Amino acid sequence: MQCIVTNYGRPRAFPTRVGNIFLSRFVPLEVCDEGVLDDLKHFEQSDLLGFEVLEPSRPEAPELLSQGVDYSGYRINELRAIAAGKGIKGAFSMKKVDLIKEIEEEEIFGFF
Repeated sequence: MQCIVTNYGRPRAFPTRVGNIFLSRFVPLEVCDEGVLDDLKHFEQSDLLGFEVLEPSRPEAPELLSQGVDYSGYRINELRAIAAGKGIKGAFSMKKVDLIKEIEEEEIFGFF
């Protein structure tokens, strides 16, 4: 399940199973991992978070490749959350450049 999470409170790091995820105020973040979503929903100040579930128009349609995403601006914990959502193993032990490489390869070759 994909979900857009928006922080309506003050900017802060939220503890999740993939590490702390920093959410700026009013900056939406796409979260693909259901475990991370559960962690965010059970956080003590989750009433300040907005959750918008993204449902595909056709469940049988393959996901479209995201073109031109620049992951170099993401923080390491955000990359780990993205990698966990895509099912990439060993994300916690990877460096940032390795995470970016694996995420981009998963986007290109993941649907085959």
